[in-house]
Amino acid sequence: MPDILQVKEVLSQLDRHSGDNWHLFEPLLQPVVFSNGSFLTHAGRVSSAIYFISEGIVRVFTVHQDREVCLDFAFPGQFSTAYASFITQHPSAVSLQAITPVKGFAFYYTDLQELYQRSHTAERTGRLLAEYQYLRKYRRELALLQYTAKERYIQLLEEYPQVVQQIPVKYIASYLGIAPESLSRIRKELT
Repeated sequence: MPDILQVKEVLSQLDRHSGDNWHLFEPLLQPVVFSNGSFLTHAGRVSSAIYFISEGIVRVFTVHQDREVCLDFAFPGQFSTAYASFITQHPSAVSLQAITPVKGFAFYYTDLQELYQRSHTAERTGRLLAEYQYLRKYRRELALLQYTAKERYIQLLEEYPQVVQQIPVKYIASYLGIAPESLSRIRKELT
């Protein structure tokens, strides 16, 4: 069973006042477990939940010209969803897939919307979470423009050293925007 206090800690890091509102968020959390290869969200379907990842790794990807393109990963202690779909309640352009066994919690859309109607402080926490996700995406886009694939790989290793070994090479290469053979060369250079 995932540790619910992890969620409280991460929300408190986003919004120091969220601890005062924990009693509002805690009843909404639903434990979830996904086996390796399971989908949290399918492209073409509406995303109905924001997931907190307690254990495991999730990849966010889309299919472009018959090729999967990895857009992001979610690691333990992070939230993940198909945000555009979640916010608009329109079909998602991306899929979320567990690439290792995943344990965590889900906040469902209708429950959050009802909470936001009742509590402006809870709504503030939700806004800060959305801002945090935007900043992650913004930093990733800048990194793609400012750094080489080797520099981005080193950064990934520095931030998540224990979990990167669990991700298949083809997903890491796609995330870095390079071919798996190029990633193999980078790995050889670094060893």
